[in-house]
Amino acid sequence: MIKILVATDLSERSAHAVQRAVQLIRRQGGGEWCLLHVIDDDAPAEHVASQVQQAETLLHAQAERLAEQAGSRPHVVVGSGEPAAIIVESAQGMGADLLVVGAHRKSALRDFFVGTTLERVVRSSHLPVLRVNGPVTREYRHALLAMDLSRTSQQALRQARQLGLLAADDFHVVGAVEPVAPGAMMEAGLSVEVLQNQRELLRQQLVERLSEDGVSLANERLQVHVGSPEGVIGEALRQSGADLLVLGTHAREGLSRFFLGSVASRLLATVDSDALVVPPAA
Repeated sequence: MIKILVATDLSERSAHAVQRAVQLIRRQGGGEWCLLHVIDDDAPAEHVASQVQQAETLLHAQAERLAEQAGSRPHVVVGSGEPAAIIVESAQGMGADLLVVGAHRKSALRDFFVGTTLERVVRSSHLPVLRVNGPVTREYRHALLAMDLSRTSQQALRQARQLGLLAADDFHVVGAVEPVAPGAMMEAGLSVEVLQNQRELLRQQLVERLSEDGVSLANERLQVHVGSPEGVIGEALRQSGADLLVLGTHAREGLSRFFLGSVASRLLATVDSDALVVPPAA
C-alpha cells in the first residue's frame, strides 16, 4: 500500500487534493495517510500557537469525516516554521510514497513550482508530487507520459506504475523533436527530411526504452512529433483526452528545469489536467 502525505493550506484548492487522496486510499482498501498544514512562524509566538490550535481542531474534525469516505483515518500534523523543512520531515517520518497538493491560482502556479517550497521538497526528499488541479469526479481514466531519453523519464514511468497511476498498457506516450529556427536550419544544412528522420529515430529509441520496462504500446499510443515540446505535449493532452500528465525532472537542475528544459513549468501553468511530477531517485 502506498503512503500519502497531503499538504493543505485549508483552501478549496487543497480540498481537491484531499479528495484525490481519499480516492487513492479508498481504491487500495485503506492505508496510511496524513493531512499536513504548516503555519508561518514569522509572527508573535502567541499568535502562532493560536493558529496551530485552530488548525488542529479543524483538521481533526475533518479527519473524522474523511475516515468514513476513505476507509482509513488520516493522521493530522500541524507544524510551524519553514514549509519545505516541515513537509520533508513529515514525509520522511511516515515514509511517504507520494505528496499530494492542490493547485495555486493560475497566476501563481509557476511560482509555486519553480524556486519555491515545492522545488526544495522535491530536491531534498525525492518524493513524487501529484498536483490536483480541480474537483475530483472520478478515478484517473487515462494518463499521458511526456518522455525523452533520460533516466528520469523511465523513473517517472516506473513510479507512476508503482503508485497505480499508469495502467500496464492503457496510456499514451509523447516525445518531441524540437526544430531550430528556420535560419539556423539553413546554416546547419538541416531539412524537413532530416527532422523526420530524427523523429523516427526518437520514436524507435522510446520503443526500446519502454520495452525495458515490459511496456508495449499500440502505434497510436506512442506519438513523436516535430515541434516545440510545450506545443507537442499540450496538443497530445488535448488529442488523447488524458486527465493526468506524468513528468520526470532532471537530476542536476531540480524542479526549476523539468523534462526538456523549462517546458513543464510552463505546461503546469497552462494545462487543466492533473500532473504527477517525479524526481530522480536519491
